[in-house]
Amino acid sequence: MIISWISPETLSQQFELCGVTEGSYVVLLTDNLVTDQFQSNNKEGLQKLGCRIDTFNIQWDQKESTSIKLQSEDIRNALTRADLVIDLSSSLSDVIIENSDLNEKHILCIKPSEFEPYSHSMTSAGVLYRSNRIQTLFSNTDQISINSETGTNLVFSKDTLKSNSYTGVPEQKGVMASWPTGYTNFSADTTGLEGEIVLMPGDIVNDALHLVKSPVVLQIRGGNIVEIVGESSDANLLKAQLESFSDREHAYMMKGFSIGLLYFRTDYFSGPFDPRKVHAVDTALRGGWISLMFGNNVAKSLSVTLTSPNLLFDNVEVFLNGDFAATMEPDIYELALMGL
Repeated sequence: MIISWISPETLSQQFELCGVTEGSYVVLLTDNLVTDQFQSNNKEGLQKLGCRIDTFNIQWDQKESTSIKLQSEDIRNALTRADLVIDLSSSLSDVIIENSDLNEKHILCIKPSEFEPYSHSMTSAGVLYRSNRIQTLFSNTDQISINSETGTNLVFSKDTLKSNSYTGVPEQKGVMASWPTGYTNFSADTTGLEGEIVLMPGDIVNDALHLVKSPVVLQIRGGNIVEIVGESSDANLLKAQLESFSDREHAYMMKGFSIGLLYFRTDYFSGPFDPRKVHAVDTALRGGWISLMFGNNVAKSLSVTLTSPNLLFDNVEVFLNGDFAATMEPDIYELALMGL
């Protein structure tokens, strides 16, 4: 039986991963867009752990902004005592967090989604395992290779990379952790990078929500795209997106890549052109897929996702042909949590 990712049972498991225990005090932040059912499920999930809960609506209106509401005496007192803040609203931003008592709290942001492979991803338990595995491999590797049977070939020296993992579990105070999510991002100094990226049918142009229909080759020299080989509308789309970026100096420069850690059932997508694939990128990046980003430190000029890559840390296989290699696959416990 597959259980919804927003069921009280699943939410309770996720809250436990976030450190909630019987003695915890949790603050729920909502607004007028949060449904009664979604709010009720979160409360029930917390109640299963026996913790104390207070709920506050921080919806802005003509009289008070969200920032002003957070300065009310009741909310400030609650935040001072909170072990965890759960944001169900659409009202918080990094600026609001930085300028309020939230900057000293662990914050978990949960947004309901119509995209339902999450019912096969469930809690962050497996994501945490794979994230820790990636960090261990990274600390003991000399280079990371991204390649494919169709010709993609990129090799990054460890010295040129910095990594951050996003697991859906808040680890740093004042930094909002979103759930569901699961990926590790590598920012890169690509000055010396040489290679090719081969986009194949079923790969994704992320910002355009576009599935590639015919092969396109991006030739990389000195970390920059120097040529886009292909006569199709796919190649024209990539060229147009790069040419429209305001920072022309950095538009063609590779800035890093992200690797997916979320487990989806292998049969979730019906084929290479299943339109739902375009939603399995960014923070919902499917395990086994790799997104490659171009642009400057502020914005992306282009982001594309390879859906059948191989990923190796030195000679250790992490992804094989777009799926987890053996050491990254979900174990029996994780599959049981997902009802599989």
